Amino acid sequence: MNGPTWRIDDEDGSPEITGTPRPLLVTGRALRDALARTWRIWVGSAIIGGVLGVMAVLGLPGSASASTTLLMVHAEPGETAMKTDLSLLQTRAVASRVLSDLGLQESPEALLSTVSVTPVNDQVLLLTVSGPDQASAVDRATSLVNHFLEFRAQQMRTIAAGLIDGYEKRIADLKTQVDALTREYDRLSSATKLDDVRASDILATRATLGNQITGMQNDVEEASLQTDAAITATHVLDAPRAQSPGLRRQLVLFAVSGALLGGALSVGVILFRALTSDRLRQRREVATALGVPVRVGVGPIPTPGFLSRRAGPVLSRVLPRSRQVTSPTSREMVSPEKSVRWQRRPRRNLEALVQGLEFALPPRFTNGHWPGSNRDGNRRPSNRSAPTTLGLAAVDRADTAAVVLRVAGDRMAERGVAVLLVDLSSVGVLANSPGLSDPGDAASATPRIYRPEGDPALSYGPRRSRRAPERSRDDLGELGAAWAEADVVLVLLEVDPGINLEIVQTWVNRIVPLVTAGRVNGELLSTISGLVTQAGLEMPFALLEGADRSDQTLGQPAPILAAHDELAAVQSP
Repeated sequence: MNGPTWRIDDEDGSPEITGTPRPLLVTGRALRDALARTWRIWVGSAIIGGVLGVMAVLGLPGSASASTTLLMVHAEPGETAMKTDLSLLQTRAVASRVLSDLGLQESPEALLSTVSVTPVNDQVLLLTVSGPDQASAVDRATSLVNHFLEFRAQQMRTIAAGLIDGYEKRIADLKTQVDALTREYDRLSSATKLDDVRASDILATRATLGNQITGMQNDVEEASLQTDAAITATHVLDAPRAQSPGLRRQLVLFAVSGALLGGALSVGVILFRALTSDRLRQRREVATALGVPVRVGVGPIPTPGFLSRRAGPVLSRVLPRSRQVTSPTSREMVSPEKSVRWQRRPRRNLEALVQGLEFALPPRFTNGHWPGSNRDGNRRPSNRSAPTTLGLAAVDRADTAAVVLRVAGDRMAERGVAVLLVDLSSVGVLANSPGLSDPGDAASATPRIYRPEGDPALSYGPRRSRRAPERSRDDLGELGAAWAEADVVLVLLEVDPGINLEIVQTWVNRIVPLVTAGRVNGELLSTISGLVTQAGLEMPFALLEGADRSDQTLGQPAPILAAHDELAAVQSP
């Protein structure tokens, strides 16, 4: 039966969906897990920020300040008068006088930016001036106060003089009117017939103007007295004095500010990466991308070099000298002695991965001893079929995969199984990886290690494939002899989209991927799964290292992907 087809001239045609879409929204739990997973980063950033804040206080030159308090007496008390004083204090004229007095090479705006004015009430003014040092701050505050009070007195006298001048002009006009009324009254009095009504009006008007003149003369005297009193009574309550910088307070303030800033920046970067990253961390996501279940998902396993430097009560295991298999042409040894100390949690994670890898082998290799062998190391004759092959494909961390493969080989060798380890990694990490064999058991067998010469990714193995025919034992040299004597061949692979899996097919027929959480995306895993399928290799399950402790998902592919695979199988011819 032929499946549905799609022609290029179909307007409504659309490509088939080959997987579950990635969710667009990130849950709060995912963000919380990202912060919990990277707590060392943002805590360390906060500590570094606090240290930098303290260093800034101790290392950078700080500015000093001087404060003074003024009593401002006004001719007309009120909020408007205090606002006028504040405006006069912050004028360029006052700043220019201070700069000229102190000989400073600054702009008036720069000087005014160092001045802080706080009105305590309608008559008390708090003035603070900053400077490069305490002496300069006191000098600036003193000069500013003196020139401000002088400038204010000039402005108040100018206002009073204008007011008095206006009063005097008005008084002169009123006196002119009084003189005119007096002359008219004298004319009426000298007449033969006196106009009593007109004379009475003239007297009343002249009296009124006289009263106005007297009142304005009183106002002139009062304005002059109030101005002089306001200028005289305004004075400095507290002389300018330098303020203590408060080193302890500044240290605490800058340390807390630096810690908050460093922590906030690191948390922001972590949350941004969590929102925008396409890296897979959950077992379900990895299983969906590969199309196979994740059988074991454990926490992170530090590299052997890191573990060997850790101190504390740990179990120390020394790797015995393994039997060497030399390269067919180079004859170089590839297995030096190594030692490692395993902590409890990394060792438990390693044990889980080793047990998970053993599920890909037939039970006869993992349960009990191999038939025909004994604890004395006697093995059964070599006239048997081809060995069982299994490849551990490191998607990201080849060093972790090397440790897992080496430990699994040691375990089976102790059970009497003839194991051959093949290192196809780019840098040969399997040869230098530690194992967990007991050094006190001299009779325990150890696996052989083989690494091809040159580029391992381009080296063909003994197995037959479509493009590489099966080679004889003589053509393979010592590899052929080791291959013939082996019961199990464990191969370390590094898988990427550019690898030729047909070459891998000459080494193994089954692959178990080892994925590191948070290091690969779904597209890469889907590509690897497709390459494995095209090469005819079997991939029963996958292993996950570095999983979050908060991951509660089941390591099974999403139902929509499984349903799609079933539909594709039905539609295929």
